[in-house]
Amino acid sequence: MSEDKDQEIRRRLLVLFKNHSGMTDAYISQFGTEINMKNIQTIRAQFPNAGETTSTPAATAEEPNTEAPPGESSKDIPATDFIIKFGNKAFEVPTGDPTKESPLYPRVVDCPVCKKWGLNSQELRAKSLSILNDPFMAPVYVTTGHFQEVNYLLASVTVCEGCMLASPDRKDFILYNRTTRQNQDSQLPPQVIRELKETTDKRKAFFDKTGIGDALFKIPRSYAAGIVSYQLADIRAEVEAGGKVLGAFYKRGNYWTRIALLCRQAGMDDHAALERAAEYFKTAFMLSDFPRQEMEFQVIYILFNIYLYFDKVKEARDYLAVLDKTRQDLEQKEGVPDGVLPACKKWLDMGKNRWEDREMPNFWKTPGIT
Repeated sequence: MSEDKDQEIRRRLLVLFKNHSGMTDAYISQFGTEINMKNIQTIRAQFPNAGETTSTPAATAEEPNTEAPPGESSKDIPATDFIIKFGNKAFEVPTGDPTKESPLYPRVVDCPVCKKWGLNSQELRAKSLSILNDPFMAPVYVTTGHFQEVNYLLASVTVCEGCMLASPDRKDFILYNRTTRQNQDSQLPPQVIRELKETTDKRKAFFDKTGIGDALFKIPRSYAAGIVSYQLADIRAEVEAGGKVLGAFYKRGNYWTRIALLCRQAGMDDHAALERAAEYFKTAFMLSDFPRQEMEFQVIYILFNIYLYFDKVKEARDYLAVLDKTRQDLEQKEGVPDGVLPACKKWLDMGKNRWEDREMPNFWKTPGIT
């Protein structure tokens, strides 16, 4: 293994083990330089309480909105067993001005798993809404004036009524190409489609336990139905992760930051959702599970914000330090692809600005929520 690659693995392990060099050395000594999450847990067990800090969620909310078995953290619950309790507001369906044009338009898609055709899929018209971001880079949609104000998170996930396959990416389904006048196959790998066929009953059982019913298939959805749609997308991505599809853990982290945002918009606690997002983002970082390197910088920035939100200041600063060290390494390397160093600097500067502003009023304010 090259020296650069060895240093990269050490950097990722140090972040995971919270700068505990002894744990990093023990991991490499016992398991080499291939990162495996089971081996990570083995080392953690050998160093009990090393580098641990107390977590205090910065959010204020109602009662916790998930049920975990005794002694089990919400982040450890399998995707099909993670059932969220919804408050009354979660069942509301936000409505826009009916005199204005909808920014949504239908897109015909078919299911690659159960072959059900004509699914209710909605695209967002280009430049119809402007996008702001919450502190964890989840999108908040704002009207530009001409179109209705629609929370696209409540419509973005296409869900198959037949087998509960779900994804916000239309390319995961079978698309009709108007130019070629032919169907375009799903981008999901064949082995993932096979696994999804075999696990249909698990997704249906999860759907039944949520109690959402037909509200899941009405667009736009309620907050509760929108959350369940992203949970079903996460269940699909869990299968992709098991099949080692590049970017699966990155997707899962992003799905859960969106669930966290929907929880906030519904007046619910976002702590458990952000905890799950952090675990998936950490796994993506450790495995370098990114289609493009720029995505890694964004994930480090999001992890910095999540740990700052949980009042884990040391861990937050560790991730900011990772970005700074990455910037230094990129500046010293030759042949860095165009755009990579500027992207690293962008996310690092955003992190530094957030750190400097952390005592400001409304630091954690989500756009659109008073």
